[in-house]
Formats: sequence, C-alpha cells, structure tokens
Amino acid sequence: MVKTKGLEQFKLPRWEELPTIDLYLEQVLSLLDEWLGDYLTVDGKKIMTKTMVNNYVKQKFIPAPVNKKYDKTAVASLFVIAILKPVYTIQEISRLIRLAVRTNEASYAYNEFCTLVESAVEHAFHCTAMPKTPTRIDPRGILWNVCNSFACQLYVRNIYLQSHRKNDKL
Repeated sequence: MVKTKGLEQFKLPRWEELPTIDLYLEQVLSLLDEWLGDYLTVDGKKIMTKTMVNNYVKQKFIPAPVNKKYDKTAVASLFVIAILKPVYTIQEISRLIRLAVRTNEASYAYNEFCTLVESAVEHAFHCTAMPKTPTRIDPRGILWNVCNSFACQLYVRNIYLQSHRKNDKL
C-alpha cells in the first residue's frame, strides 16, 4: 500500500508548541519521529540519528547542547534540517536558516517556514499551484521555492516511488 496517510494534512509544531524546557538528544529524536516519522521515514530508516545530530553540532550547523540538553532553537533547526535534508545539502540548509534568521526572530522565521511547508505539501497533494506572494521573511520567494521543492519531492516519493518500490519486490 502506498504511504499517503495524512500527507494532505501534514502539520508541523509551531515555535510555541515546541517544548519550553531543554531536551536530551533521545528526547529530541523522539520528538522528530513523533511529528515527522509517518511522513519522512523511507524503508524504515530513521529520520535523524545521534551521529547525524552530533555531526551537525561539530560542524556548527546547530547550537551545541548545554549540559547535554538542546534548546528550542536547536530543536527547531533540527526540524528544518530533517524536512529539507532529502532535497538540500546540510551546508545549503544551514545557509537557508541563517538567511531566514538574519532579519527575523528565530520564532517568526520558524513559524513562517512551517506555514509555507504545510501549504506547499497541501498544494502538491491536491495538484494545485501554491500562490507566490512576497512576505516580510521571504521578499524574493526563496523560502517559497525551498518549501515547494520539499513538497514536490515528498509527493513524488509517496505517490509514485513507494508504489513502484513495492511492485519491484514482487
């Protein structure tokens, strides 16, 4: 069976919904899996692993944990990374995050990203075009394009490739 469970209602936690307390790595990974596991898991592979997160910290793509705990900014960054890593390199994602927070508060930039991703996914799965309107955070439409590239990749993988993968095994 093709995995499309709820993709047209794809939702991400907003900044206000992220935990207000800092989290240990296992808790962060569980949170990512809880919100994204049904949508982004391919062939049973984890969305993100401890090794990946540790590498992101070493390469300064996310803030280092304090007392082995990750703050809200790191958690939000990991959500963005998890969503965009099938489409972009980690270096590109890091540049996009820096671009988004350069002129906006992290909470606003993250919430705007969530809204655009959800809208792009909804439009992709309904085969409609997402309106491209400049926003304060995205006056040139870069984030709009980023979110659409993710949504298109998710649509192709879940509608076309998953069904063909099953047929290849028969």
